[in-house]
Amino acid sequence: MNIGEWIQKRAIVRPENRFLKDKDRIFTNREFNERVNRTAHALNGCGIAKGDRVALLMSNCSEFLEIFFACAKTGAIVTPLNFRLAAPELMYILKDAEPRILIYGTEFAPKVSELKEAGLTLIHYFRHGGDSLTDDPPFEERVDRCPVSEPTDPNNVDLKDPLFIMYTAGTTGDPKGAVLTHGNVLFGAIHSLLGYGVDRSYKSLVVAPLFHIGALVASVTPIIYAGGSIVISSFYNASETLKMIETEQINYMFAVPVMFQLMTETENWPAADLSHVHFFISGGAPIPLPVIRKYQEEKGVGFVQGYALTETGRLTSLDLEEAIRKAGSVGKEVFHVRLRIVDEKDRDIPAGEPGEIIVQGPNVFQGYWRKEEATKASMAGGWFHTGDMGRRDDEGFVYIVGRKVEMIISSGENIYPVEVERALQALPQIAEAAVVGMADPKRGEAVAAFIVLQKEVVITESEIMTALQGKIAPYKIPRKIIFVDAFPRNQAGKVLKRILKKRLEPA
Repeated sequence: MNIGEWIQKRAIVRPENRFLKDKDRIFTNREFNERVNRTAHALNGCGIAKGDRVALLMSNCSEFLEIFFACAKTGAIVTPLNFRLAAPELMYILKDAEPRILIYGTEFAPKVSELKEAGLTLIHYFRHGGDSLTDDPPFEERVDRCPVSEPTDPNNVDLKDPLFIMYTAGTTGDPKGAVLTHGNVLFGAIHSLLGYGVDRSYKSLVVAPLFHIGALVASVTPIIYAGGSIVISSFYNASETLKMIETEQINYMFAVPVMFQLMTETENWPAADLSHVHFFISGGAPIPLPVIRKYQEEKGVGFVQGYALTETGRLTSLDLEEAIRKAGSVGKEVFHVRLRIVDEKDRDIPAGEPGEIIVQGPNVFQGYWRKEEATKASMAGGWFHTGDMGRRDDEGFVYIVGRKVEMIISSGENIYPVEVERALQALPQIAEAAVVGMADPKRGEAVAAFIVLQKEVVITESEIMTALQGKIAPYKIPRKIIFVDAFPRNQAGKVLKRILKKRLEPA
């Protein structure tokens, strides 16, 4: 059974049960399946066939998931786009994935105009929502004309087929498309049912952006597989999100730590009733212990934490009862995952010693899109090499101690320093730039940049930040800039970033 058939099966077994709420729209299992089928026929009418890519530049909404599951039914491959990226960054991804169609929310029309002006050619552009602000036709009009019948023979799409391409930063600084299959997503859902006890009573609030792996495989697909329901929103305002958890009687939500922290700082936190919440899931970065304690002591709500990657989904889980005793740990590997901690020759190392985390399991991705060498390197010896350094304690709990590469994770967003350094060094005033992660109480990490200016040039920190607007995503723009005369280097001339990072540590 492919992932798209989940929607059909729910419509057969419990047709009138609630499936989804999006603002004032509520759809039953039957109604949502019909919307997915219409969407699948609409895509087929645009010439989209099995293996073709469908790019989505959309905020959280029912239509995002309707397109996602329509592609799942027909074998098309979804390419979700991070709407926080600047137009040049989106251009790179679209050229790499080569989608035949781009469906975008009208709020992103200015970015799409930039893509068109830059010469990006797709067969179809469709807008979603809004009025006639652009020349592109509304996709919903095409959908509304289509039948509700099942679109294709389900045997045409199986668990080995790609379901979506999720782009993540790579060791070269350029994004790489991680290809996730139907089977990968299935086992991600199975791990949630086995580990968390998710069942049809669960109601999930989807506030993390659906272009992220966390939202799709933690907020959405496990709940749908179990027969529960979802409420779709976006995290625009912490106070409104907290109110929605109460009014909708949400009992399950995935979010990054900063979202949970912001909710505790709202005026309505003291009176908020969270007694109906089973637990929350925090991911993307370690959640501070004071935040865990605040939820547990003031609201009686616990956190399930874990370790996950775009290429694998969730690999480990730290259960509710261990959240405080084992604070700092990401828990133990989930049921169908093999996890090892190894030295540079892939030899297992003793408990307590740090090494690289490598994994096997049915949730591990198919490979990087059109990057055979990168895929081979990451899967050396048949194990996926995460690039993350970890250790086990004597009880088998895993701790992440660093990264083999220099990735910065800020509020769940992956940032590779080379991307920021390139943007900085493209400014004529800057001779060299070195980017590192610095500790941030809300985001986990934030970007810090050390800069060597061109001779006799004067430029301020704020002027540099302003100059970067539109060149890289806002979350990649440094939050701290330190001007230096020169960088510390090794004998080969490589910048010693560990020394730079020490300058950011409190005295």
